[in-house]
Amino acid sequence: MTQRQWSGHVFIGMSVDGMIARADDSLDWLTGDASAGEANNPDVSGFTGFMASVDHLVMGRSTYDVVQGMGEWFSGDTPVLVLSTTLETDDPRIRIVRSLGEATALLDDDGARNVYVDGGRTVRTFLAAGLIRTLTLTRVPVLIGEGKPLFGALSADVRLQLDDVRALKDGAVQTRYTVL
Repeated sequence: MTQRQWSGHVFIGMSVDGMIARADDSLDWLTGDASAGEANNPDVSGFTGFMASVDHLVMGRSTYDVVQGMGEWFSGDTPVLVLSTTLETDDPRIRIVRSLGEATALLDDDGARNVYVDGGRTVRTFLAAGLIRTLTLTRVPVLIGEGKPLFGALSADVRLQLDDVRALKDGAVQTRYTVL
């Protein structure tokens, strides 16, 4: 059995009430709203540097569908795994994996080191399996009330160490944690 050499990392924007998308997957409050300010600027928010540090990306089907609808493919040449039991596609930019076990085996086989984990359900799955090392959360100063939360029920507490807090212009606050 291959020794796991990689760790998962989360970098995500969310509303102050913890939502990562509206119920219909819309991100208009984050991507098209002036209140997001510097949280939308990948250089200022640190996302550009973060993407340069990762060598693989794992996202869920819903996140893939949202990214597809945005037009611009943000991951460049970074290998992308989409975790889905139903997706069928000939998109050459992605590899479909049907389970967490299949994803982790492929990451092990690929020699992954730093894996960007994106999408609510996928983040929760990796977190529950102990596969997330860092969480970078950028809270945009908006309450959207209803939507898709990043976190949900957990089988046990997940202890975090606060590594950094940054106030971005326009009221966004970014916190970075290490999962203990």
